[in-house]
Amino acid sequence: MRASSDYLLGGLFLALAVALPLAFHLVGLGSIFLPMFFPVILAGYLLRLRTSMAVGLTAPLLSALLTGMPPFYPPICFIMMAEGLVLTAVPYVLFQKLKVNVWLSLAVTMAAERFVLFLAVVLASMWLDLPAGVLGLASLLEGIPGIILIFLTIPLLVIKIKTRIGLSPILNQESDS
Repeated sequence: MRASSDYLLGGLFLALAVALPLAFHLVGLGSIFLPMFFPVILAGYLLRLRTSMAVGLTAPLLSALLTGMPPFYPPICFIMMAEGLVLTAVPYVLFQKLKVNVWLSLAVTMAAERFVLFLAVVLASMWLDLPAGVLGLASLLEGIPGIILIFLTIPLLVIKIKTRIGLSPILNQESDS
């Protein structure tokens, strides 16, 4: 993929990462369905590492500055920035570089993201003198509907987009046709 199209898709994914949570929050489904994660994960699967990590890192920050969500205090924005880095770097390395299939790479990505979330929430809870274990577990459970939706949509979107732009979705190579 050329650098200009990489930046163009990165801008699109960044805009979607700000807009989707607004739409979901309007109908009361925000944090349960993890709407910011969808374009961020797609960036990890489809873009170069620097561009995808820029999307993952700046999406929560830009959203917080423009909309107030996620909040800076408690430090949800910063936790989501760490999650964004994981959600872009892991699929880039596993899927784009190591050629792991999309479903297995997504499973590892989501496990790594959940680990980072749990660790960050526990540390933030301890810093704020809140019940760390309870909040850590609650944060993991709250996103289950979103994780299910991610597994139902992301692999299909990655395959469809890669096929559409002329790349083999399994081998990540330009097709001969």
